[in-house]
Amino acid sequence: MKKIAVLGAAGKVGQLMLKELARMKTPAEIEAYGRNEKPLSCDIAILCTDDPVSEVLAKELKDKAGFIIDMSAKFRNNPEVPLVIPEINADAITKETRLIASPNCTTTGLVMALNPLKKKYTLEEVFFCSYQAISGGGKKLIEDFNTEGSFYQANCVPLIGSVQPNGFTSEEMKGLNETRKILRLPSIKVRPHTVRVPVMVSHSLGVTLKAKEDFDMTDIQALFASQPGVICDGKIYTPKEAEGKDEVFISRIRRDFEDKNILHFWITFDNLLKGAALNGRQIAEYLLENF
Repeated sequence: MKKIAVLGAAGKVGQLMLKELARMKTPAEIEAYGRNEKPLSCDIAILCTDDPVSEVLAKELKDKAGFIIDMSAKFRNNPEVPLVIPEINADAITKETRLIASPNCTTTGLVMALNPLKKKYTLEEVFFCSYQAISGGGKKLIEDFNTEGSFYQANCVPLIGSVQPNGFTSEEMKGLNETRKILRLPSIKVRPHTVRVPVMVSHSLGVTLKAKEDFDMTDIQALFASQPGVICDGKIYTPKEAEGKDEVFISRIRRDFEDKNILHFWITFDNLLKGAALNGRQIAEYLLENF
């Protein structure tokens, strides 16, 4: 039986990963390790650690693990490391691949919605404003939020991540760079604005998409729903309905009333599942089943 080692298993991401791996249909031996522990060998190592630790572990495990899945942001922009959402670009992984990155949670929801449209339309620009849950900020932000007088209570904070020299935050730049890489659309323009909101679980995005062609509204709902892992059935979904669910939910679809090649829609999904641990588990399952 193949062995999966979860490093950083004591942390929040690591604990979620262990729960997800327990749901796998493909049998595997699961071993949990702390930040300072390492397996002698394994078939798959999943790094549930922050960027600096992931960088060190990836080097140390290079000859000990058949494949390494990194859940941090460290390798996402490395052109030699595939950034993978299995329902979209599993083919980016080959038998020679050794290191695989799992994307940012906000990007994941966005590209799951854009991917089916990419097959019919030439996507030119995507504007989005995110409404990101407190849990996306990790243990420290959750503790802050639950402290009386927290700045995040009953408030919307338009600052996630560090402000970059161009004025955008690191979270916003992830939305740009990772969307282009996953969808293999290097020229698509991504206009992001990320906001933290007082919701504990599930990220949401208000999206405006521009294509070269006019959008055909007769089959747009079916086109969204054709994407594995997406639910688009005409109902309106909020973060409460998405919490605890594996799928990405799309609703409020409407074509712009002045420009037929602009589409508006709403996305919501559990940031701790498809936005994080579930995607890592799906990558691991893909590796077990195909290599």
